[in-house]
Amino acid sequence: MSGPVSAPLDVVATIEVRPGRADAVVEIVTQHLETIRAEEGCLRYDLYRVRRDDDTLVMVEQWATKDALRAHGEADHFRAMSAQLAGELAAAPVVRVLEPAVRFAT
Repeated sequence: MSGPVSAPLDVVATIEVRPGRADAVVEIVTQHLETIRAEEGCLRYDLYRVRRDDDTLVMVEQWATKDALRAHGEADHFRAMSAQLAGELAAAPVVRVLEPAVRFAT
């Protein structure tokens, strides 16, 4: 008998950029999207702009397992992207791993 099946992990990262640097951050992330989206267990990795707040971006992610999310954070290409982003950010990203309070049937 196999163990319990875990639901995918939903992750939201709020990214505050230095004033006027959102386009540079989008460009850096775009350079790495194909590689990140090809990672085992990556179900979603999308970057959004916040309306009426030019200096805030939000990354919405979904990972198949905790191990996939952990591997993403340890991947060389993710570390390289993070290093490129470091000078563009006003603060460290606020990363939240979500768990559903209510699930809706689809």
